[in-house]
Amino acid sequence: MQWQTIQLADLKNTKKLFSDYKALNSQVLQDVVNRVETSFSNFTTPDKNGNRRGKPKFKGFHYYKSFTYPQLDNLDIIKDEQNRICVDLAKIGQVPMVFHRPIPAGFKVKTGTVIREADGWYIALTLEDKTVPVAVAEIQPTDKNTLGIDLGITNYVYFSKVERVENPRFLRKSAQKLARLQAKLASRVKGSKPWKIIKDRISRLHQFVARARLDFQFKVAHELFGKCDVLVVEDLSLKNLTRRAKSKTDIEDGNLVYLPNGQSAKSGLNKSMLDAAHGQFASVLKYVA
Repeated sequence: MQWQTIQLADLKNTKKLFSDYKALNSQVLQDVVNRVETSFSNFTTPDKNGNRRGKPKFKGFHYYKSFTYPQLDNLDIIKDEQNRICVDLAKIGQVPMVFHRPIPAGFKVKTGTVIREADGWYIALTLEDKTVPVAVAEIQPTDKNTLGIDLGITNYVYFSKVERVENPRFLRKSAQKLARLQAKLASRVKGSKPWKIIKDRISRLHQFVARARLDFQFKVAHELFGKCDVLVVEDLSLKNLTRRAKSKTDIEDGNLVYLPNGQSAKSGLNKSMLDAAHGQFASVLKYVA
């Protein structure tokens, strides 16, 4: 916390040394410092289960994809002279946007995070209504209202011996097209216009795969909770399941020799497991529940 306070206080000197920082909103800069502090806190301080996050990594220009306005307000969402819905961002101005859905009555805009995606720019608004009660579900599991499921690769979800949901394998289906695009990218001059065009196509394909997978998971989650009130899921350690196979060694004539360990097959299995994204599916189940 001490370093966070020092860095926040030093932002004035930063603006004097680097004139480009004057073009940035002060609250956006403060939020960047807060993000760094949160990352290091998660790394150094274990959570309630005794687990710690990974070591923070430096994010270069092309990897820093979002910035936050901590104090947006309902008044910042306005209509311009052309009757377009805009969000008024400090030091940027009025930015036209496609409004996903109107803000519910009684809710206040608290923050706004501008995010750069492969197909354009988005803004995620955080809303608050203090009058909304916090509901806690108290459902007692019984044989009738409880459903246990198994997660798999061949079939995504097993309800019982008969009912199951097939794994759509979104990444596998796009692998051939992805390989062609990556081969084209390797043959272009890095940084050239053709290279950027192909790189953008690859990014959009990855985005399509990720969005299709998430949409599928939400549909399956709603289908499952349409059948039960309590859902029981196996506790998978995905980090261990997707590790590399342990190396096998032997000594022949005084030399260390590496033996076949099945890593080629394990790589294919790991890819299929990561494509299924069971960890993300577990988070979706919690959200829908």
